[in-house]
Amino acid sequence: MADAPPPRPARRLALRVVPYWILGDGLTSLVLAALAWFLLRPWLADNPWHKDQWAEWWPIGERVLLVLCLMLLALAVLVPPINYLRWRYDFRSDLLVMRYGILFVEERTVPVRRMQHVDLSRGPIERLFGLATLVVFTAGNEGSAFRVPGLPVQLARELRDRIVQMRGDGRL
Repeated sequence: MADAPPPRPARRLALRVVPYWILGDGLTSLVLAALAWFLLRPWLADNPWHKDQWAEWWPIGERVLLVLCLMLLALAVLVPPINYLRWRYDFRSDLLVMRYGILFVEERTVPVRRMQHVDLSRGPIERLFGLATLVVFTAGNEGSAFRVPGLPVQLARELRDRIVQMRGDGRL
């Protein structure tokens, strides 16, 4: 008889991960939208076709470019709350269990015995929100690093220390 799969993880990320994701994704979207606007708009205006037969299409092209940039920014605001609702993790006995994704949902179970080492990652925006990302490196090729984002710093440290203790390394 096969072992039953572990129950779905129940713990949520810290709620302040939502504004962190919105700010991070928003800044990225702004940069991409600005690049698209300032690089594509002059290219289309200088296009030799623009001056002749395509002259009446340029205003439509400009509007389409503007709508695409606004949609990119809207996604940066709408996706993080949905992502927060879908993200779950748990640490049970000797397993790290994660479930995440909006369109494509992934469930991962990482046994402590497969973990090579554990890191904490804190970018400048994460530090602003008092968050950390627990990064677990495992043996293997595909998907050998697992990330649990949006953890309060103290909780991330406790999980890291617990994993290190269970591994018996004695080092942090």
